[in-house]
Amino acid sequence: MTAAEAMEEVRRRDAVELEWLGTTTEGRPAFAEAEVLDRQGIPSCHVWRVPNGEVPPHLSATQVLRRWQAGACAMCSARPQRLLVDHCHRTGLVRGLLCTSCNTAEGLQSAPSFVAYRGRPPAVMLGVDEMYGSPWGEEIAPSSASPEERIHRNAAHVDAAEALFAGIADRFRA
Repeated sequence: MTAAEAMEEVRRRDAVELEWLGTTTEGRPAFAEAEVLDRQGIPSCHVWRVPNGEVPPHLSATQVLRRWQAGACAMCSARPQRLLVDHCHRTGLVRGLLCTSCNTAEGLQSAPSFVAYRGRPPAVMLGVDEMYGSPWGEEIAPSSASPEERIHRNAAHVDAAEALFAGIADRFRA
């Protein structure tokens, strides 16, 4: 592929993404408005508009989340310099992108907004599915495994980690 063809492909993909997103990133609640939603048990992302149509096939689930969230935390709408990839430790599936504060609180909170977020995270809202990788760049359960095998292997991994660190996290809970 020539440089000109590559640039044309980039422009084509950008156009596809912009068409898919439409105006869904406009008119979202600001941080202060998201705080009111949180008190009502509603994560910020639950009031965001979801794009119509099929997700562009050239995007990974994490890329889809990055495009749709447009730099905003799914819980509080804050716009930090970086968002963290939140995932379910039981299944290993990516859920959404959170600011550092919300990502930390998510693991320690049973507040209604966090329960709602876990029940319907951005990845579910957008219909995307991706396994979270390990810190060493590998999936805990390979994507070639069946969904049941992946969940079982990830759950076993979490169980082993919880047994190893039993009691340590309790010191950080309120």
